[in-house]
Amino acid sequence: MTIAEVLKQSGWSQEQIDALDAKALNGLNGYVTGVQTEAEQKHKAAVEAAAKAEADRKAQEELTTAAKAAQDAAELNKRSVDEFWNTTYNPGVAAWETERQKLAKEAADAQAAAAYYKTQITGLKDLNFAPADLPNFTPPAPVVDPVKTPGTPTFSEDAIMKRLDQGVHTIQDINWKYQQLYGTPIPISPSDLVAKADAIKLSPMEYAARTFKFAEKEAEHRAAEAKKHDDEIAAASRTAADAEWKAKLDAREAEFASKDRLRAEQMSSNPDTKLPPGSAKYTDLKRAVSQGERPDPTKMSANERRQLTLNNIHKAIEERESVVA
Repeated sequence: MTIAEVLKQSGWSQEQIDALDAKALNGLNGYVTGVQTEAEQKHKAAVEAAAKAEADRKAQEELTTAAKAAQDAAELNKRSVDEFWNTTYNPGVAAWETERQKLAKEAADAQAAAAYYKTQITGLKDLNFAPADLPNFTPPAPVVDPVKTPGTPTFSEDAIMKRLDQGVHTIQDINWKYQQLYGTPIPISPSDLVAKADAIKLSPMEYAARTFKFAEKEAEHRAAEAKKHDDEIAAASRTAADAEWKAKLDAREAEFASKDRLRAEQMSSNPDTKLPPGSAKYTDLKRAVSQGERPDPTKMSANERRQLTLNNIHKAIEERESVVA
């Protein structure tokens, strides 16, 4: 908008505007144009900045959502690891250590007893007791140390991590199986499940399968899918049968309508369609009309014709149902 237009909108007359110095007016026009251009540039920059801010906000939301999902997964995995470590691994290590110490003590006691008896027998021999009179000495069987004996469980870092990893994956598999069959997370904690399985000497997976009836629930799902499939086939069969029956009714109705129209034309006064006097069909129709067995087609209204057609259809249906029965 030029200065002249602004002044005119402000109430100046054209004479007053023309009286202004042209040079000053051009200068003002240039200033206003520059201000407008600068305002437009600032507005465009503001729009672009707002769009960029919105894009940054959406990107930040996506990053936050992804980070939250990753954090939840990490926390779930940490809880599973902690529960396995605290409720399965540590108690097992403590029990193994107790058993090892017990066996080591028994081994030491047996060795001490063997040494004592050997000393006694040696002393008796020194006193000239006959060997036949001495008690037989059988060295005790060595007590097996579960830690040092080959083939027994070891406490290496690789074995510990492998067992830990297997335990965590087993708990995750059980929870996935339960959620797939029942639609909700497993109703007991992993530590409780492991403790109950250990109490009856079952693996966690075997205990979960028996307790939550995995096999029975899978059979129910298969039966439901089979029934759904059978219902779909039955529905499709009924639809096809209904369509076939409707097509037959439509064809029968069209046939009756055609025959009724033909009879009406044959009884009409139209020389092109009227049956000649003396013909067998003409005589039968004329007799039926004269005796009141049939209405006169030439005197029937449109509604009466439709009613006659409908009656003929009903009669055909009743005849068909009696034949089928």
